[in-house]
Parts: sequence; structure tokens; C-alpha cells
Amino acid sequence: MKMKKLRWAILAILLSVSVITGCGKEVKITKALEIATLKGPTGMGMVQLLEEKEDEYHISIYQSPDEIVGKVISGEVDIASVPSNMAAVLYNKTKGNIQLLGVNTMGVLYIVENGNSISSLEDVKGKTIVASGKGGTPEYVLNDLLLKAGIVPQKDVTVEYLANHTDVVTKVVTEEGTIALLPEPHVTIASNKNNKVKVALDLNEQWLQEEGGELPMGVIIGQKRLTTEREKDVELFLNDYEASVAFVNEKMEEAAALIEKHKIVANKQVAIATIPRCHIVYKSAQTAKGEIETFYKILQGINPQSIGGKLPDEAFYYNK
Repeated sequence: MKMKKLRWAILAILLSVSVITGCGKEVKITKALEIATLKGPTGMGMVQLLEEKEDEYHISIYQSPDEIVGKVISGEVDIASVPSNMAAVLYNKTKGNIQLLGVNTMGVLYIVENGNSISSLEDVKGKTIVASGKGGTPEYVLNDLLLKAGIVPQKDVTVEYLANHTDVVTKVVTEEGTIALLPEPHVTIASNKNNKVKVALDLNEQWLQEEGGELPMGVIIGQKRLTTEREKDVELFLNDYEASVAFVNEKMEEAAALIEKHKIVANKQVAIATIPRCHIVYKSAQTAKGEIETFYKILQGINPQSIGGKLPDEAFYYNK
């Protein structure tokens, strides 16, 4: 009887040690994920992964969404951060081979000016707005809000599209009287270079007033083969990404140092100043579905090709 009790006691101890060891062991993904992101808010949100999870997540940072498109279509990258409308375009182009994993950036668009003439959208009538992002979300958002304000783009106001955000920054910084459409962190970069450059209008607030919801600017997409064959890895990534977003928003000074280190933004001071206006978030595909669908319907009304010709169906939205 005593021997039997002793055997049970030993077995209980061994099981306890096994459980403790198992609980303490960090769960890792089965194979490193190839990830593409962009300079700016989407890359900023991933900075903790860049710093601490480089073996699990091979993250490449690109200047332009156009550099990522081919890599998504070819399957070279598993996960990518792209503008929200581009996710729909890629879904239609690949015949459903990618899925929306979540939203990572809300509205980051602002009208800035080197002057003091704009206090409402009506004030841009008869003027020129310098912008970049033609054929992308910035153009569609601006056009929608202008039309809602009774202003016809390229008739009541001239919108001059330059090659990139850097060119827009240069123009608004050096030429007095310039009005520009810029996203963060370029707004902060411009105002740091010339203190006469200031935010005239927050287009995110304008969108909220007009459309009754937030503006989903950036999203995370994943290959369908990944979500079906390696769902646990996807879930681990999304959990890590959500933790990284929380780190950036809650520990801005630490995050800003890493953002500078990984060359996502030029320096720590700019990063600290811009984080609050970058609206870096993590919302699951299912949580953000209503906002995304509303946005896509608006884009479809403006230009169906902006979302690849048709609204994505239910299969587009990843659901664990």
C-alpha cells in the first residue's frame, strides 16, 4: 500500500514539473514568416517585432506600396501591410488567394499649409492642393470629402499630384502659400523643417463627420495558403503584432528610439511627435469589417477600379 502511494506521489511530482516546464516555454511559429511593410505608420507598428522577433518574422520595409504588389501576387511574401483599397484590388486580382487579417492604421491624412488661409474645406475653392498618392486612398478620400463639401475636384480646385510625399514636403516647406495633402509622419517632418507649416484640416475628423465612422487607411493581408495551412502561426503573429502596437502607443519614447534605429522615421524626436497622430491600431478583420465594407462601398461609388472592380465577398475577411 505504501509503495503504491509512493508511486502516485512520484507520478504527481513528474506531471507537475512537466506542466510547469511546458507553461514556461515560449510558443514559437513553425517556420519564419516573410513580411513586407512600409515606411511610416505600418512599419512603426511592427517595430517591436523588428527588434525582438527577427528570427520568426523576416520583415522588409519598402518606400511604396507598388514595391509590395508583385511580391504578394507571386507569393514571395506571406504577410504584407498595404493601403486598405489595395487589399481589395489584390483579392480580386489573385481570385481570392489573399485574406484581410486586420486593420493597422486609421486615418492619417491632413491638409497642411505654409500660410494661414484655410480653416474649412470650402476655403480651398479656387486654389491648388499639392498631393501625392494619385490612384490610391489619398486621392479617393480627398475627392469624396471635396464632393461632399460641394467642391468639384479639378474644376473648383486644382489638385496637383507629385511623385511622392517627399516632393510634397519639399514644396510646402520652401514655397510660402502652398496648400498640401499629406499623411503622417510627413506632416510632422514638414512642420519641423518650417514652423510656418501647420495643420489646417484633419481629414480624419472630416471623414468621421461625413461618413459616421473612422477611416481605415492601412491593413494587414495574408496569403490564403497561410491562413488555411498554418492558422496557428497566423494567430501567433497577430498576437505579437497587437502587442507591438500596444508597445508603440504606450511606450512612445522607447518605441521612437527603435523606430529611428530601424530607419522607419529619420529621428527619434519626429517619431515621438508623430505617433499620436499616426493612429496605429490593431483591429481584427471581423472587428473592422463594418468600417472596411463602408469604405469600399464609398470607393466603389467613386471609382470601381479603386477596389479592383467589385466588392470583396465574405471569404475576404479572415475568421479564426
